Amino acid sequence: MYYRIDLSNYEPREVPTYQEFTNYNDINSEQIEVVSEELDNFKDSFGKDWQEWNLKDLRSRLKDNWTFYLTECGWCFIDWNRKYPYLCNRYIIPEYRNKGLGSDLVWLRCNEIKQQGYNYASIKLEDWNKPALSVMKEDIFTELTEI
Repeated sequence: MYYRIDLSNYEPREVPTYQEFTNYNDINSEQIEVVSEELDNFKDSFGKDWQEWNLKDLRSRLKDNWTFYLTECGWCFIDWNRKYPYLCNRYIIPEYRNKGLGSDLVWLRCNEIKQQGYNYASIKLEDWNKPALSVMKEDIFTELTEI
């Protein structure tokens, strides 16, 4: 299910330390190798459309106006090419799960989107992903019928 996030009254929150990559030349092969290996270990959780990531794939997204965030507990993206900036591909390394860090990655991106002057963002949250749905307790989420 897709949701619109209303950031008009959103106050930025404290988030984990992260590295932000907006330029495809900023990320090196060692960093993407860590991400790719981690994804490969847990690819079954991504469904049938998962494909192994590599440096070329990540750089392609960065060239296409995406932002990639890398933390010690996981990573996530913002796709700036949609009606509302889209919070996508949030991943938490298994040993860090169920500690609120997935929500932190949502807030990290909301902070950035708000800082860039947007009042709205969008996110997809799957009904089966109960930990990810915990972020829905906030009153800033509204279900979207289309994206």
